[in-house]
Amino acid sequence: MTNIIQLNPSSHIPLGLLLPAAEYGPANPRFRGFVLEQPVEFDPLSCANAHRSRFSALVIDGPRTPMLLLVIQLGDAVLSWLADPAEPAVWSAIGSWNTNGSVSVALSCEKTHLFVIPLTRRIDKTTLLRPVKPVQSSAIFTNQAIEVFSTGAVNEVIAAHFAAGSKSSHCVIHTEGVATALAHQGYQAEYDSKANKFVARKSLLVSL
Repeated sequence: MTNIIQLNPSSHIPLGLLLPAAEYGPANPRFRGFVLEQPVEFDPLSCANAHRSRFSALVIDGPRTPMLLLVIQLGDAVLSWLADPAEPAVWSAIGSWNTNGSVSVALSCEKTHLFVIPLTRRIDKTTLLRPVKPVQSSAIFTNQAIEVFSTGAVNEVIAAHFAAGSKSSHCVIHTEGVATALAHQGYQAEYDSKANKFVARKSLLVSL
């Protein structure tokens, strides 16, 4: 596990999604369970013929709460999704990936491209759950996630486990609990179609 220190808030947070495969239609019979999705700034087709792919689920031991980091290396691209351990859908997704023996991924840049990453071994939910406290709070997770993206701590964690890629993209999974916590802190989630970004931006209210 990795301890994170020197955290500061950020004015915008990159977001990703965790959706049922049915949302994408019958695109591929192997595309099952839950899907990790995020917009990227590179053409996902550049990863279509990748000779290597790897998935890893890591635990980040933050100062206030543990967090899950789901990382995929697809060719020379490294992608990650910071996940809330208090969200039941996250654990349901991990269970579905173990059942299917693969992780389904959707990367979008103008068009959405689907990938299936084989699991070389089952994701050990017991190991992931061990540092997670019995009572988790999406609000605490979200506060810490905001700070993590301000410091680049996610990059440090990934660098300890993965070789550097020429392309990278990182986000927080926008679950119901995270959405509520972001709204309470004055963030608004929005998709910018021109920039191809799904982000939570800090609302700046000025009283006159």
